Amino acid sequence: MAYLFKGALKGALCRDCIEPLAGATLKAYGIAAGRDATQLAAAHAKDTFVLVDTQTQAARAALLLAEAVIDEAGNFTIDFSKVPNYGGEAFELDLYCGTVPHLKPGPVPPQPLQFSITVVQPMWREIGDDRVAAWDYTIPYRYWCGVRGRFGAWTICGQVTHCETKAPIGGVRVRAFDVDWLQDDALGDGITNASGHFRIDYNAADFKKTIFSPAIDVEWTGGPDLYFHVESLSGTKLLAEPSSRGRAPDRENAGPCTCVDLCLEKQPPVNEPLPVFDALGGYLYASDIHSAVPGSGLTVGDARAFYASVRLNGVLPKKLNGQQMEYRFEWRSVDASGNPVGAWSVVGLGQFGSTHLGQLERYAPVFVGDPNPVKTARVYADPANPVAGPFNAAIVGGWIQVPQQNNVFGPEGFFNSNGNMLNLITSALLASPGINVTGVMAGVSSTSLGAPLAANRHVALRMRVREVGDPMSELDAGTCFHVAIDNTAYDGVAKGGSWAPSKLNDELAVVSVDALQLRSNGCAGVTTGLDVLLTAAHANLGNVWLSMTGPGGPYGFTLPAAVPGECFGAAVPSGGWNIATLPDCAYIITLGVQVLLTTGDDVPDPVWDQIGFYKK
Repeated sequence: MAYLFKGALKGALCRDCIEPLAGATLKAYGIAAGRDATQLAAAHAKDTFVLVDTQTQAARAALLLAEAVIDEAGNFTIDFSKVPNYGGEAFELDLYCGTVPHLKPGPVPPQPLQFSITVVQPMWREIGDDRVAAWDYTIPYRYWCGVRGRFGAWTICGQVTHCETKAPIGGVRVRAFDVDWLQDDALGDGITNASGHFRIDYNAADFKKTIFSPAIDVEWTGGPDLYFHVESLSGTKLLAEPSSRGRAPDRENAGPCTCVDLCLEKQPPVNEPLPVFDALGGYLYASDIHSAVPGSGLTVGDARAFYASVRLNGVLPKKLNGQQMEYRFEWRSVDASGNPVGAWSVVGLGQFGSTHLGQLERYAPVFVGDPNPVKTARVYADPANPVAGPFNAAIVGGWIQVPQQNNVFGPEGFFNSNGNMLNLITSALLASPGINVTGVMAGVSSTSLGAPLAANRHVALRMRVREVGDPMSELDAGTCFHVAIDNTAYDGVAKGGSWAPSKLNDELAVVSVDALQLRSNGCAGVTTGLDVLLTAAHANLGNVWLSMTGPGGPYGFTLPAAVPGECFGAAVPSGGWNIATLPDCAYIITLGVQVLLTTGDDVPDPVWDQIGFYKK
């Protein structure tokens, strides 16, 4: 049995500016003899975060149990399976930093630092053959900014909004300057995301340099005195703070982390559409699906669940904040009312199929007077071919990079999105277990021999977008909070009644019909009595109809009353006809069942069963 300590570790730069500590290493140490592990574990991490000097690191080397590198999203797993005789005891957790995220290269490489975070006594839970504990923590900004300062990493996090409406403004460039004694320093720039947030990273050398650098580097007050300009991506000035703004108390002598709010009097024009996932096939989830809690997750009007491969679509621009955009989808389980019961998970390469993203257009006449000078080709996001090419979008780490071809007269052509984003394989998210109804005869419930009644599965879906390779620009671009899905397959379904009996597997629904008079002899004729038996079952059962064709027909029936998910029992003639008075001849009884499913673009054909007999 392995002990797995899982979680996420991030650092706060501002209240709404959090960064994953990607690339840092978490080290778990045993508790030295004589130290009270219970008392240490009870202390809050904000009171125990301290620098560990190299001498202490060396002294504790023998106590090292296990370690893990933090991934791009801030997640980690420390595996204690190779620690002899480890039984789940408390341990001391240290953070080892060879660098910090977004550190700009400087003249001198940084020296690694190690910090003690806290002592942890995990609450282990048995999951399968392992014991697992979770721990998520964000290092407070006063500590994490102190760490960044030791590395010479300085950061500005902020938001740009409209002064009157407070609406966030995305896709503008923010430039930061330091008021200097002879010549103001340009510290860097950043582009706001859809929520108006931006980040600018710089180092001490950027604000200490003078016109005499490198011979003389001076910053009289210790930190930079900040003021800002905001402009459109084409260079139009939208806000120009005077340099005197940098001498105000809230901007003077800024520390390693600065948080700032800027506002514009006018909303700049938007040159790129905003990315948004808003539909499953032809169904807008906001209006065509009961997707809001406590909705059913079924389509509005016809109450269909989704199945098979579903096309997720919306508006798919090439750029986000003026940079190449990439996107991915995530899903999580919800209950029958849409309330979350699981964490978000990435839709992986095995959970979506090849997706037609749009057309590549090129003006390339083959000869003078070519009647078709514009050539087109389809462009795909294909998990089986994730390498970028002229007709394939790159898929890197689960992120699909939107193709950037932008010159219809050049050899690269022009990519034109059709709005498709992902062909989601719904059965690969939550499997609908097959149901075996072998032995169930027409006329009884599909559950009569112990088979369960099928039920819908329920999920939420969301789209995440970001500038290519930049986790800090990541944001939501549409969330469907509830979708009902059903991919149940039925095995051993009785077909052909007693007349031409067979058993079929992988059926979309249980649909069986028979006649009581044929049970003892499927080829026997019918004279004065006809008792038609039927069974129809599906979690999303639609219309059920029964008819008989033959001379003078068709002939109708009154069906037994349906119950949720099923219609079964005996049907009786409707319309005043009687089998005894019908002409002697061959007749066919047909049972048809509508299954309320959709891919978003298509619905399944009705499911059928038939029997024949001779009236004599």
